[in-house]
Amino acid sequence: MSRPRTPRWRAPAALALGALVLSMAFAASASAAERATFRLLGSSPIYNQVDVHKAAGGSVAVRPARYHYRITVGTDTTEESGHCVDLSHYIVTGRDYQVDLQTAADAPELGSPEFLAAGWLLSQEDDLIAAAADPALEAGAIQVAVWQLSGQARGLDAPTSSPALNARVTALRTLAMGRQVASALDVAIEAPASGTCVNRDALVRVTGTPGAVVDLSVTEGTGTVAPAQVVIEEDGSAVAAVRGTTIGSVTVSATTSAPTLLRATKLSGQTTPQDQLLLRPGTLTDTATQAFVNCDVGSFSPLAPAAPFVPPAPATPVTPAGPAAPVIALDMDSPRMAAPGGIAVYTLRVTNNGARTATGVRVRQRLGSGVAAISGRGPKGSTVRVAKGAAAWKLSALKAGRSATLTLRVRVGRKVTGGIARSSASLHAGARSATASGTTAIVRKVGKTEQGF
Repeated sequence: MSRPRTPRWRAPAALALGALVLSMAFAASASAAERATFRLLGSSPIYNQVDVHKAAGGSVAVRPARYHYRITVGTDTTEESGHCVDLSHYIVTGRDYQVDLQTAADAPELGSPEFLAAGWLLSQEDDLIAAAADPALEAGAIQVAVWQLSGQARGLDAPTSSPALNARVTALRTLAMGRQVASALDVAIEAPASGTCVNRDALVRVTGTPGAVVDLSVTEGTGTVAPAQVVIEEDGSAVAAVRGTTIGSVTVSATTSAPTLLRATKLSGQTTPQDQLLLRPGTLTDTATQAFVNCDVGSFSPLAPAAPFVPPAPATPVTPAGPAAPVIALDMDSPRMAAPGGIAVYTLRVTNNGARTATGVRVRQRLGSGVAAISGRGPKGSTVRVAKGAAAWKLSALKAGRSATLTLRVRVGRKVTGGIARSSASLHAGARSATASGTTAIVRKVGKTEQGF
């Protein structure tokens, strides 16, 4: 059966200095909500001010956005992002609040289809905002959809005074209908227990929550599994194939993201802060093992008669092929959040997955509006040139199986406060190329007036 894993919290880097690690500072509790110190860091992206029609009647003028928090439990601290689920109270940036972190075990309504759909939207938000032509509209629409799903906003086609926002809210509600984050995972190999022939496939069946993206890998033994990633279909299953390349057992591991939905709620008798909905990162894993045997011996089907020997035709001379071009990968680690006027750091990782040394590797990173490059670094033997809106590195050589780390320090402009900074990178090494991209939320302070109070 699936086994949940809840990572421990790690102290994050300063907000303006790099990516904020999403990890947990508390253990799951089935008996009582977790007490925490909760601080709003700001919001981003932020949509225009609109009137939101409350489910209980009346309207409130707000700027719907995505919120970013710092959460402290004991001596452990993390940063997380989420959305408001309370239109009757307020929260302001820079103030420490005492809250209870509730799960469905503490508040059964968090296990309802509506809250589960809201949690699924939160789990997809990074990708939705990154792909949106208007990130502010996307974040605002997700917030309004979360208000509807949590019973705060009127559940009609016109929950706000903005037609454009309402149209996107409706589309997101349709997308999230019946969805939830992964809560179950099981992997099984459907093949005879006595074994599968070496170099032949055995069926791998993965079952779990529909829509879950599952990574597959061989963690013990010698073999391959393909595809390396599957998506659980609407019937709750997906299939792959495992092949053992030598005699022995092969173990396939399956892993999927399985965050827990949390509500940070004000303490009894308190009027602040307004309740917030967020996700606690976690994963589900499961494994299955299959034996692979030599089918030329033992109690397997007899071998087919050998075909008559036919002398080979004279070989045609073949011109030796040139060396294979190295396989190069490029990854970008973007700061998830940054402070306006502060410093942020982008990290690029170049990896040579080929069998030969790559030479003349060139990497270029472009920065979006409002972010200016300050300085860049690379490994020994590399060169870097930095302009205001871009940086370029050249690596003379990168050995097979090795990686090189490139960093770029940038200054975040104040004009992009409350918005999204985009960056893209490209790599060229002979005939090989690769690209990577990322987004960074530039947080803006939130006051009572931002929430209609």
